[in-house]
Amino acid sequence: MRIPPLYTRKGWQRFLSGFAIGTIFGWAFFLSLYGTMYEKQISTIKEQQIKISELKQQNKLLIEENEEDEDTPSEKTPRIKEIEITFENAEKLELKQLTISELRKLVLEEVNDLLKKDVNSVAETRNFVVRTIENKTFTVDDLAFKVKVKQLFILHTKTEIHLLIEEVS
Repeated sequence: MRIPPLYTRKGWQRFLSGFAIGTIFGWAFFLSLYGTMYEKQISTIKEQQIKISELKQQNKLLIEENEEDEDTPSEKTPRIKEIEITFENAEKLELKQLTISELRKLVLEEVNDLLKKDVNSVAETRNFVVRTIENKTFTVDDLAFKVKVKQLFILHTKTEIHLLIEEVS
């Protein structure tokens, strides 16, 4: 019994080469879609982790504030309860969302001391806060960034900081 030599026929050669090329293109397409989806999932998870840590910090501060309010007489001075950071030129620099999230986390860690402070004392020391943020170099994924404070708003219990990102070479 002998296997017929189908590999010498042109039709079979075209079929097998088409099958091989199709398999390679299909695999490349699958890898590109999977990589895109996986990158989105990682950035979503990082953002959620950052949000969870912020909420845990706020919860801790609110519990401490509630305990202090029970201990002291009703002295109601407004305190900073939330810090919001926005980057003005993040789209222009074409940074990845994960890098922006990590940079936001690092800046939040730098200004985290403002939470639970009196609004008046934060307003008096806003120049110090601005210098503190601007003099620090933040490193994310082997890239160094400096941020410049564009605007600093101190609202009733919320602080908004608008920053410009500069890459350090």
